[in-house]
Amino acid sequence: MADAAQYSIQRQYEILLFHYHWIVPRLGPAPDADGRPKWVSRMAQDCSPIEYAWKWNTATSKPQISYSWEALNPGSESCQDPKNHRLSLQYMNDVRRVVPHADFTVSRFFLEAIENGTRKPSNFLHAIDHGSERLELKSYLLVRDESTMNEWHDAITKLDPENPAHHALKGFLTENPEGRLFSPIVLAWDNVTPSKSRLKWYFVTRNTSFKSVREIMTMGGRLDVTEDNLQDLRSLITAILELPADYPEDQNFPLPPPAAKTWSEQENQAETFAYYFDIAPRNGIKPDVKIYLPTRSYGPNDLAIAHHLVDWMRARGRGAYGDQYLAMLKRICDHRQLENGKGIHSYITYQFGKNGVPDVKSYLISETYHPARFHKTQE
Repeated sequence: MADAAQYSIQRQYEILLFHYHWIVPRLGPAPDADGRPKWVSRMAQDCSPIEYAWKWNTATSKPQISYSWEALNPGSESCQDPKNHRLSLQYMNDVRRVVPHADFTVSRFFLEAIENGTRKPSNFLHAIDHGSERLELKSYLLVRDESTMNEWHDAITKLDPENPAHHALKGFLTENPEGRLFSPIVLAWDNVTPSKSRLKWYFVTRNTSFKSVREIMTMGGRLDVTEDNLQDLRSLITAILELPADYPEDQNFPLPPPAAKTWSEQENQAETFAYYFDIAPRNGIKPDVKIYLPTRSYGPNDLAIAHHLVDWMRARGRGAYGDQYLAMLKRICDHRQLENGKGIHSYITYQFGKNGVPDVKSYLISETYHPARFHKTQE
């Protein structure tokens, strides 16, 4: 990925060395002899502990790569580390030796506010964002049960009682018909100085029509989004899903069978769209909103998704890295042909840009436990 995005050789070595020394030892044990995982991570839809992302270039910028990961402590089944947080806490303490600008103040606040007592622990995840100049770190908590919504509201209020973006989101969740259908899944933040951190709350909804997308991306008309912006988003969705331009606005987007039954561990989320709301106080009463199109469930095979996405980018003057992207996917998916299945693309995301240029990302998983990949490694 770093090579395809044309990072310098020096940056590529830095990326690989950081990954080798700081991430790989915390990813848990290798699969069993038959290729089955020894533990099931909630990080990625294929149950592997890592998911990658490619932030698409603009006409004037290069792509950027990142990835999210979940640590596994082999002793997490015991009373010594029942929350499986020990390796994460060690990572937070030690990684500042090589990332001195990392600040885990917000992480420690949420761990203390949400993970205390004897309640079922949340999965605690992290991310590495290899920006154009330096890497940045992020952390996440996953939803644990039905009480999570109130717990997160209480913790965010404790962090900043006057947060206007949080108040705006609460209003949308309680007053808007689309907001009332949301189920929370993730709370995330940046490991930077608290005043500079984003505060992202992720939700899923079973409403997948463009009418629903429009209502959510504008927060019921509260956000300043032009019709041109909305039609640009619609064009991306219809291109990826191979739908006609006049697909009815009030109909849910079709889910190709048997996608909903393919990945039993994620079956409850197979027919949903996901969104995040950045409710950092600096956003005022207008949170930033991003949509996650779950291409592991929706849309055609991986090769078709890639070509549709590259064509969409080229039509907007952003296709300079299209060939590199396609070649990168083929290297990642070396255990099968891209046209022979779907699953490498987990999400395509879209966020309205403040300068009029949308932020688009491809989220990718390597199908770590795919039988063909395992058998290939045994050859």
